[in-house]
Amino acid sequence: MNAAPEPGARAWDNEAQRWRRFYADRLPGQLRLAVDLVSDRPAAEVRPHFDSCLALLNAAGQRAELRLLWLALVDCLHPLPVRWGEWSVWLATLRRAADHAAALGRPAQQAEYLAHAAGLLLNTGRLEPARDTAGEALRLARQSEAAWPLCLAGSTVAATLRARARYGEAQTFVDELRADLARLPAAEPPARAAMGTARLDLETMDILRHSAQPESALAVSETVIDRLAGVPGIDPHDLATIYMRRATIRWAFDRYPPAADDLRRAAELYRQAGDELQATFAEANLGTVYLSMSRYGEAEALKLAAIRAAEEVNARHVLVSELGDLGVIYLGMGRVELSVEYSNRMVKLATELGNDAELCRGRGNRALALLALGRAAEARPDIESSLSRYRAQGRKEGEIVTTIDMVLYLAAMGDEAGAARLAWENHAAALQEDFPKLHIVTGRCLAPFLPPAERRELLTEMWAAARATGRPMDEAGCLFALAAIDADPAERAAHYRAGVELVQQMGATAWLVGRSPANPPWLPMMI
Repeated sequence: MNAAPEPGARAWDNEAQRWRRFYADRLPGQLRLAVDLVSDRPAAEVRPHFDSCLALLNAAGQRAELRLLWLALVDCLHPLPVRWGEWSVWLATLRRAADHAAALGRPAQQAEYLAHAAGLLLNTGRLEPARDTAGEALRLARQSEAAWPLCLAGSTVAATLRARARYGEAQTFVDELRADLARLPAAEPPARAAMGTARLDLETMDILRHSAQPESALAVSETVIDRLAGVPGIDPHDLATIYMRRATIRWAFDRYPPAADDLRRAAELYRQAGDELQATFAEANLGTVYLSMSRYGEAEALKLAAIRAAEEVNARHVLVSELGDLGVIYLGMGRVELSVEYSNRMVKLATELGNDAELCRGRGNRALALLALGRAAEARPDIESSLSRYRAQGRKEGEIVTTIDMVLYLAAMGDEAGAARLAWENHAAALQEDFPKLHIVTGRCLAPFLPPAERRELLTEMWAAARATGRPMDEAGCLFALAAIDADPAERAAHYRAGVELVQQMGATAWLVGRSPANPPWLPMMI
C-alpha cells in the first residue's frame, strides 16, 4: 500500500488545484480583454503586449470551449507577429489555429491559416513543406469556395515551382488558379479581392521575367499598381509588396532609378505598417540596384543588414539570395577571396534548400571569382553544372552569362580558337535578347578576340552603352581595354585615367594594385 501523503503535501496540492481553477475560470475573460486590447490598435501599441497574448494563447489552447475566443485573438494579432520577425512561434500558432478551425468545422478559415503557414515555410526555405501545406490549403479553399486563401496558397505553390526553375509548370498552375477564381462567387471585400488577383499577377510577372520576357513582365508590373490605385481599403503593407516586386522587374530591365524609387517607397510603406523586417529586405533589394550601378559601398551596407535580419528570423529563402549578392559585391570591389567565401556559403545553402535557381547563380558567381583568381581548373565544374542547368531550365539570360565564364575558362586553358568561336556565338545570342546589359558584357568578352580596329569599334560601342545604362564597372572595363590597344601614349593615358577615376568612385581600388597604363587591370563581367 502507498503511504498517505503528508498533511503539508496535501495542503499544497489543494492550493495548487484552487489556483488552477481560479485561472481556468478567468481565461475566458482574459481572452476577451486581450481581443479588445489588440483590436484595431496600431502595431506599436500591440507589440509590448505580444508576449502576454502568446502566454494566454498557450494557456487556453487546450480548452475546447474557448476555441472561438482563441481564434478571435489569433485573427486580431495576425499578421503582426510575422512583421515583427516572430516567425517560428507564429508558425506553430497558425498550425494550431488550423487545427481549431478544423475542429469547429470551418474549412475556409482553416485554409487561410494553412496558407499563411505555407508562406512562412517558404520564407524559411522549406520548399517541400511549404508546397504540401499550401496544397492542403488549396484543397480546403476550393472545397469551401474561399477566394482569398486560394490566392494566398496558390501564390506560394507557384513560388515553390519558380524556386525549382519549373517556370512552365508555374505559369500553367497560375492560369488554372485564375480559372478557379472566375468560377467562385464574388464574396470577398473589394480590397481583398483586388489583392488576391494582384498576387497571381505578381507570380505571372516573375515567371515572365525568368522566362526572358522582360517587356511582358514589365507590362504586367505597371498594370498591377494602376488597378489597385482606385480600390479603397488597400493595406499599405500589401501595396509595399507590389512596389517591391515591380522594382525587381524594373531592375532586370536596367531601369535603375525607377527601381530604386519603388524600393524606397516600399520600405516607407512597410515601416508605416510596423514591419521593420520587410523594410530591411526592401532596402536589401535597393542594395541590388546599387550593385548594378557599381555603388558597392552602399550596396554592401544594405546587404549586411539584410543578412543579419534574415539570420535572426531564419529567413533562409531571403538569406541565400543576399549571400549571393554580397559575393558579387565583393568581386566588384576586388576582394575576390571574400567573394569566393560568400559564394561558397550561398551554394551550400541553396543545395540544402533544393533551390535550383539560386544554386545555378551561386555556382556561376563562384566560377567567375575563381577565374579572377587564376584558378580556372577549379572553376570548370561550376561552369559546366550551371550551363547544363540553365539550358535544361530554358533560362537564356543565365546561359549567356555563364557562357562568358566558359569563354574565360577556355582562354585561360590556352584554347584561344574555341574561346573566340564561343564568344562570337554568345554575343550573337545576347543581341537577340532584350537585356542591354547582356549586350555589353558579351561585347566586352568578345573584344579581345577581334583584330585591333574591330576591337576598338566594339569597345567604343560598349563604352557608350555602359554610360547610357549607368554601369560604371563595364564603362571602366571598356576604358581599360581601350587603353591596352591605344598606340598614342596620350590616348592610352587618358583612357586609363578615366577608368581609374571610375574605379575609385566605385570603391574598387583593389583592382588597381600593381597596374599601370601599360598593364591595365582586368575587370569582371558581371550582371
